[in-house]
Amino acid sequence: MMRSTSKTTIIEHLSFLADKTAFTLERTKEISCANDFLCTPGGMDLFDATIMRLQVVGEILKQIDVATSGNLLKHYPEIPWRSVFGLRNIISHEYASVDPAEIINILRNHLPPLLVVLYRILDNLKADKHDILFE
Repeated sequence: MMRSTSKTTIIEHLSFLADKTAFTLERTKEISCANDFLCTPGGMDLFDATIMRLQVVGEILKQIDVATSGNLLKHYPEIPWRSVFGLRNIISHEYASVDPAEIINILRNHLPPLLVVLYRILDNLKADKHDILFE
């Protein structure tokens, strides 16, 4: 859990998430189907690492949402935040039911827009566009 809700802390966490998201996209760029994850030990390791990173993204974004009383992420409705938090819950509590094909869908269709929004939130915070949240 975040110990502080300072703007600096939020920026640090968002920067970490942007880095992890970009890294995840880079590491999985060669994955095109579920078998790419499931047919080799290396693919299975990559799958496990990928869903762990997705879990971390969901967890930290949920912490940011709580720390800002829901008043930061709501400014970026193009991301289905509840779905991001929900994925984190599924990975955490129902690991065996995680569908590799759905993870590929998330990687290809949902993670790139999330990364764009993370960068935009960071830019807006650095430009003092959300300062009212930290007064």
